[in-house]
Amino acid sequence: AAGFGYRAFRTTAPTTLPTRDLAKEVEDELARKNFKPLSESLQALLADTKYQPIPTQAHQMLLQQAPSFELKDVDGKVWSLDEHLKTGPVVLVFYYGYHCNHCVSQLFAINKDMDKFRELGVHVVAVSADAVELTRERYKQYGAFKFPVLSDSNNKLAEKYETYTPAKEADKEGDLMHGTYVISRHGKIVWANRGDEPFTENRTLIHKIAEIEGRLPKKAGGL
Repeated sequence: AAGFGYRAFRTTAPTTLPTRDLAKEVEDELARKNFKPLSESLQALLADTKYQPIPTQAHQMLLQQAPSFELKDVDGKVWSLDEHLKTGPVVLVFYYGYHCNHCVSQLFAINKDMDKFRELGVHVVAVSADAVELTRERYKQYGAFKFPVLSDSNNKLAEKYETYTPAKEADKEGDLMHGTYVISRHGKIVWANRGDEPFTENRTLIHKIAEIEGRLPKKAGGL
């Protein structure tokens, strides 16, 4: 699927892609959305009192304990939410898979600002139903990200986080949404965004994390 602005209804991604330049498609998509990497220092970003972060959407799991999980990364190693929360908060991203350039654009956007997330001590992780082998192959084509990408076979974890709704009929496909969650080091979901559009306002995520970590200057306020 090469188009933009659609809702996906597949539960698993195809194992092959037609010849294309996904990286260029992604960069074109980011340009269309006027995305620009954060160029200021972390300190300057957090001290800017004029910035208005995007508020969380309503979500029934907001301020509730995030569902724990263990999934494999491209190297076949198990990535555990509980283990990573021991050392910092987590930004969890659900995307449709590499068959969707529109979706992968969020991963490219985060990758461009990953140094800011690392400076805050944040673990960023992305999840889709793509098989480990497929993601590994795309890494060879387009380069690896600075954060882990995990395989959620049949969108079981996405269902727990309410970004996937199984079909009611056996011969139908389920309904996927993009999802971005900020999870505090205490394991609670403190910010959520779901919908047809991938979330690329990284500054909001950084601002929220700084707030829950007590890193915002007092004059900057919170979300």
